[in-house]
Amino acid sequence: MLALSSRLIAMPAALVVLAAPLRAQNDTTASIRGTAISSFDGRPLSGVLIAVPAARQFVVTNATGSFFIASLPAGDQKIRVSFDGRVTEEYEFTLLRRSTKKIAVLLDAAAEDLAPVVVEVRPIDQWRDLGGFFARQRSYAGFARFFTREEIVGSHVPRISNLLALERIQTQCALGCRPTRVNRGRLCAVPVSVDGLPMQEEEYDRIKVADVAAVEVYRGNPPYGLMQATALGPAGSVWQGDSYNSRSCGAVLIWTR
Repeated sequence: MLALSSRLIAMPAALVVLAAPLRAQNDTTASIRGTAISSFDGRPLSGVLIAVPAARQFVVTNATGSFFIASLPAGDQKIRVSFDGRVTEEYEFTLLRRSTKKIAVLLDAAAEDLAPVVVEVRPIDQWRDLGGFFARQRSYAGFARFFTREEIVGSHVPRISNLLALERIQTQCALGCRPTRVNRGRLCAVPVSVDGLPMQEEEYDRIKVADVAAVEVYRGNPPYGLMQATALGPAGSVWQGDSYNSRSCGAVLIWTR
């Protein structure tokens, strides 16, 4: 009789163990994970409030700038960012059930108006915006020079060409003006893109330095998939002629504010 009672008592415990995975399988909610960093210097920002108003959920970033919001309804959800008493507009993302959406929040904490860049995280070599700049800065520091907004302001350069000169890139004019550098004893062109799009060399110096958020300069071939190598003609920023092998000379990526 005592043995029978033990078996009966054990049965509810077994049912509880089996019920837990069943509930997990029926969970169709989504989640959001991300990091808030300064668009000025790339450092993590703590105390940034990330809210999903429709779900009545919010979280504050920790010391590493990280945040995580779970148990969100799947579908289109709007995200609102608040920092230091200032609130932004809402940014919409599509959340998939049983999936985690990874986003990046970049904001200039010292700016008078809070206008962050809130984007979905992508592979670093295909992430063509300011968020991708900081991701590549952490991964490719030994292969490229990364100028943050903080460094650009501190350099006091009047034009972008003066900034590129710090990496030994000089503008040469012959059949059109283009940035060049010496590679293995010969002169070759360096392709330039602005906000992920190819740009004519004679145009990039018209961008005001105050409008530049970051610049990355690759000394050799850029990571695969990063540059959109499209022939634009002899004066184009990604022109690859016989005497100007642009890919072997690296690349310049400019990101604006």
